[in-house]
Parts: sequence; structure tokens; C-alpha cells
Amino acid sequence: LHGLNLDVQYDLLFNNGANGNLIDVVHEYMAMGKIRHLGFSTHARPELIRRFVETGEFEYVNLHYHWCGSYTASGDGKYGGNLEILRLLKERDMGAFIISAFDKGGMLYAPSKKLRSLTLPDFEPIAFGCHFLWDHKRIDKEGAPCHTISCGAARPSDLDQAAIAAYMHSVKPKEMAERVDAVTKRLHSAQERALGADWMESWHEGLPNFLGSDTAVHHCNIVWLYNLIQSFGMLEYSKARYSSNENNRKKWNSTLSNAENVKNLGPSWGWTPGNSIEPGADYSQDFINVPEKNKARVAEAVEFVHKWCSKDGQSAAPAPPSEWESSYDMRPWAAFPERG
Repeated sequence: LHGLNLDVQYDLLFNNGANGNLIDVVHEYMAMGKIRHLGFSTHARPELIRRFVETGEFEYVNLHYHWCGSYTASGDGKYGGNLEILRLLKERDMGAFIISAFDKGGMLYAPSKKLRSLTLPDFEPIAFGCHFLWDHKRIDKEGAPCHTISCGAARPSDLDQAAIAAYMHSVKPKEMAERVDAVTKRLHSAQERALGADWMESWHEGLPNFLGSDTAVHHCNIVWLYNLIQSFGMLEYSKARYSSNENNRKKWNSTLSNAENVKNLGPSWGWTPGNSIEPGADYSQDFINVPEKNKARVAEAVEFVHKWCSKDGQSAAPAPPSEWESSYDMRPWAAFPERG
């Protein structure tokens, strides 16, 4: 089932009252042999993904989980993303299919100079993105595996680095594992230098997602973008993510409730949920559950992201540091979905 992102979709499947649950229709097709295996893809928050998984109806999940975070779920949940879901899938012996390993997993085809400097000389960023996921069972302290990764290729050459990485993972697994550990250590050190060890341990604690904000600001995700820019110079990636929040804000009607606005926005909200901030606004009520030691920095972080990533902020921002610039762009032309 594609795109189980919203609470209303859970209700349609499992709690639809007299109208009948849609999962019953799926059961009918399975009984006829039309469907053999059932899974779902999602951009939902971890709490909702968990509810879908715990129904026991599914065999696998197509999930955002990457070396740098969990895309729209980043900053949310027990561990600040979908790690808890990956571990839940292991516990329930379900398949973990990682989606968009190179695009939503960091725009690795156009990495920042800083990020590339941290993955070299061991890997190019795309290769590291692959090996990190293939090695996740070894890396994770609870041994949660990633079984399959997808890469949305717009042209044959987009598969080159992934294919070579797969070959090297097969023929030299020990050496590749050592390289993964070396890069992971450098990335962790870069985070600590930029942000501090205490912040890296606690930054997501108490941060609300769009449901916990009076104005549906996706604070947990925005602070995650702050971390990516500060640690790895991932400005272009962060601008792409924040632009979705800005687009949601433009369509938001402040005279309506959050629930009414989400309903009006339709399915697009589920794919890229949350609003951007209003610069200078007081969000202290949204941060009521944030540890006191983090509140000032959280407020600074959301303003920082708006300054560097919003369309208005970019026009007033100074030139970014050179290490935030793209090291290269492997797209020789714009793919069809990216054309205006």
C-alpha cells in the first residue's frame, strides 16, 4: 500500500466503522491469490508507522532511514527518527526496504564539499550511503538490518556508483566494513566539533512535530536541518526540504484549525508535512517539553534554518562558506519529474 502517511488512512484501513475497513478488501484479494505479500511505504511520523506495523497485517515496510536521518521523520520519536521502526521490524521479522537512499538520503549525487571531504578517501558519498545501510545490522547495537535499498535512477549512469559499491561489498566485505567505520567516525567527530557531544545526544528531546505545534511547524525536522548544515555543510539539501515547509505555509489559512488546514491540503501534506516558521515569532509554547538547557539553542536553530533556507532569507543571507557549496553534481540534465 503506497503512502500510508496520515491518521485518516489508518482509520480507513482499520477503523472505518459501518463503511467497512479497507483492509478487508485487501484480504479478499489475498484470498483469491491476487496479492501474495503485503507491505506499505510511508513518510509518516514514527508513532504512526509503529501503529501500522503493530496491526500485524504487513510483511515489510518501505522506509526512509539513512546515514544522515529519516527525512520527514527526522527529529521525531524515541531516537529522533526511524531507528525505532527499523528495530521494530527486526523484532517482528519484517522486511526493511530503504527508499531514496541517494536523494532523500542526502542528495548524495550533489554532495557538499564538506561532506565529500569527510567520506573521502574511503568512499564517494553515494558509495558510503550504500555501505552504511548494507552494514547496518553490524553497526546497530541491536542488530537491525536494512534488507534492500532503492535508488531512483533517472539515467543509466546513476547506477554506476551503486553497482560498484555492491560489487565491492560482495568481494571485500571486511575492507568495506573497515572503511564504513572510518567514515562514520569522521562524521561523528565533525558533528561533535560543530555542535557538541551533549547537543548531539539530546537535541531531539521534547521537540514537537507538526502535531505538537499550535501553527503546525515541524520543529523537530527543522532542527535536524540545522544539524546537517552545521556539521556537514548540507545547505542545498536543507533548502530542498525546507521549501516544502514554505509551500505548506503559503497555503495555510490562519482562520482555520490545524485539522481543517491539513484536510484542505490533501495527500500532499502526508508526503512532506509541516510548516516553515514565521521569523521572529514566539514559539516558546511549542518548546515547553524541550529540556531547559536546549531551549535557547532550539529557538536559534529554527531561525538559522529559515535565514539560510527560506526564499526570503536567502536573498538577505551572506554568501555561504565554500565548504557548504556542492562539490559536484552528477545530474547532466534535469530528470523529468524535476522539470518546471
